[in-house]
Amino acid sequence: MPEILTISQRGQITLPVGVRAKHGLKGGDKIFLEETEAGYLIRAPKKGLLDYAGCLTSAYSVDEEEEMAQAGLSRHVLGGRE
Repeated sequence: MPEILTISQRGQITLPVGVRAKHGLKGGDKIFLEETEAGYLIRAPKKGLLDYAGCLTSAYSVDEEEEMAQAGLSRHVLGGRE
């Protein structure tokens, strides 16, 4: 069923909470507004790699990760010998 949105005096609309939740939208997100023959189409852009930056956390500190990376590089360069 279509939602009825109201345009504020400043030209803003509020997307209903159900629509935002269904599509994973939050404050500050960008959406597309496209005029079609049938009316207006509002859609969320596909997420890019940078949208996921920082979402994974590591069990290791930065120093531990650097040490493990260097050890792995050493093993690779030395052909499995340390």
